[in-house]
Amino acid sequence: MVHYKDDIKSSSSKQIEHSSDYNENNIVMPEFTIDEDGIPYCIKQTNYEKIIGLKKQYPREFEKMLNCKHCDHYKKNDCYFPRNEIDKIEEDRVKQNIKCLLCGMKIDRPFSIIMSELYKDQHDVNLPVICCTCYAGLERGTFESTSKRRMILFAISLITSIYFLSMYFFQMFTFTWYSILVIIIPFAFWGYISIRDIKSIYYLHQGRKYYKHIMGAQKREKTKEESFKEKYTDEDDKKKPPEGAFYSPGYEY
Repeated sequence: MVHYKDDIKSSSSKQIEHSSDYNENNIVMPEFTIDEDGIPYCIKQTNYEKIIGLKKQYPREFEKMLNCKHCDHYKKNDCYFPRNEIDKIEEDRVKQNIKCLLCGMKIDRPFSIIMSELYKDQHDVNLPVICCTCYAGLERGTFESTSKRRMILFAISLITSIYFLSMYFFQMFTFTWYSILVIIIPFAFWGYISIRDIKSIYYLHQGRKYYKHIMGAQKREKTKEESFKEKYTDEDDKKKPPEGAFYSPGYEY
């Protein structure tokens, strides 16, 4: 299983041979990697190198290719995820409007959901479904600052919307019925904007609470070995930077 922050690199000819993709049960096990923009890729997808080459020059075509339906393993139904299950995941993503756990934005890329399901099935790891923007912020360590900035922008938009809504509301009493019908369209538009901003602020607030909860839990969890080292190491050793891998916040191990 591959899941790490890395630049997308082209695979060698040996790596893209279809015969090497299958396990002993003649099933292809998906493997995921995530680029610097937080976009997940399945490196077992057919024409993987061609797809990542489209990102800068042909962004629209690139987005269209980021799903299983363009993969031969989906068409042959020999992927770890059966074709009907992939279809069900995509149907749920669209109809149920699956949202990012940290900001509430709609998940546009099905690989984000499939990657979460794969980790849950194979490794018993609860990998939250998060959008590419939030994942990139977590990797760069800027999630708290960017989410706070987004909350401020939504709050400004909400205040502006409430102002225009109140202005339209008071003016409605001075116009004829025909004028009211003309006014009701922008009135409904600003009402929609207000509701959207309120929901966005709420989801961002909940996401920040979840992020701080996970980070606090990670700081509190110390193994016996770490406690022993902290107790008996001298001051010079304590000043040294910690070694070892850092797990991105939001992952429950």
